[in-house]
Amino acid sequence: MNRPSSHREILEALSGIWVALLVAILSSTIVSNALPTILAELKGTQTQYTWVITAMLLASTASTPLWGKLADLFDKKKLLQAAIVLFVVGSVLAGFSQNMEQLIGFRVVQGLGMGGVQALGQVVVGALLSPRERGRYSGYTGMVISAGTVGGPLVGGFLVDWPGWRWCFFVCVPLALVALGVLHKTLHLPVKKQHVKIDYLGATLITGGVSLVLMWVSFAGKDFAWVSRESALFVAGALLAITGAYFVERRASAPVIPLHLFRNRTVVLAMLGGVAVGTAMFGASVFMGQYFQIARGFSPTKAGLLTVPLVLGLSVSSTVSGQLIARSGRWKSYLVWGSFSLVAGLALLGTID
Repeated sequence: MNRPSSHREILEALSGIWVALLVAILSSTIVSNALPTILAELKGTQTQYTWVITAMLLASTASTPLWGKLADLFDKKKLLQAAIVLFVVGSVLAGFSQNMEQLIGFRVVQGLGMGGVQALGQVVVGALLSPRERGRYSGYTGMVISAGTVGGPLVGGFLVDWPGWRWCFFVCVPLALVALGVLHKTLHLPVKKQHVKIDYLGATLITGGVSLVLMWVSFAGKDFAWVSRESALFVAGALLAITGAYFVERRASAPVIPLHLFRNRTVVLAMLGGVAVGTAMFGASVFMGQYFQIARGFSPTKAGLLTVPLVLGLSVSSTVSGQLIARSGRWKSYLVWGSFSLVAGLALLGTID
């Protein structure tokens, strides 16, 4: 089957992916303004506070490479739909949680689905669009990601003050079901049978290494010091797993992460930039809600409203830069100036008492 040719056909094909991506990203930040209320009702601890978010991100990050490899073996559309179903199951279960342990466990299920939506969404976009076309539509994708990341606290604040915190999880279900329906109707991809092996050992080592790094960053400074025996064990375990993954991936006929990508300077810098920007955006959207509620005494709704300028700025810049890149074919200057703006904004936020 040929790629969609007109702008309208492309928008229709991508609409379901964007809805699914919005729901997945929204779910990761929507609880940030609800966490103080959740902790009080379920009698949680400060460590569990961070794990409600960390558990989902950990599952999402660790599962992303495996979802990408599965896309080489199976129907991408069906895989994406399966990831959405898994996400819906996790959302419903999280909404009915009776204690913090259950909530954290069900957030892991949500994270597995979220990892699939994020990874497969990018895979499908690559299958639908040529490299030049991706610049034009990446602006829309960036706007969706930005809206989900920064808009989550706003939506969560309203939900906590009105129907209750459990709706922070239930609200994602109808949106995800809409995404399923739209994908079924508008997304049509050719099914290509490929004989590709999954490198299970490499996937396990990569998942273990990434998980240990994220767990170390989450625990250090609270449960034990950054420079301590516990930190050394986490770091040593992560290094062993990542080193093992390197040697396994070198010999694998179908590696989960092709190592030749790391010889490309542009790819490496893009990865590092993505990590930095993602950390800044997500960290700001999550912890600003806690700051506004605990330090300033605002209600969840008011704390969410104070994130509106971030939503507007991200939405406008993502859309405009995507259109300009598609027209000119140049992208480096937008990355550089965008990074400078991000650093300047965070520096100014750091001056708030």
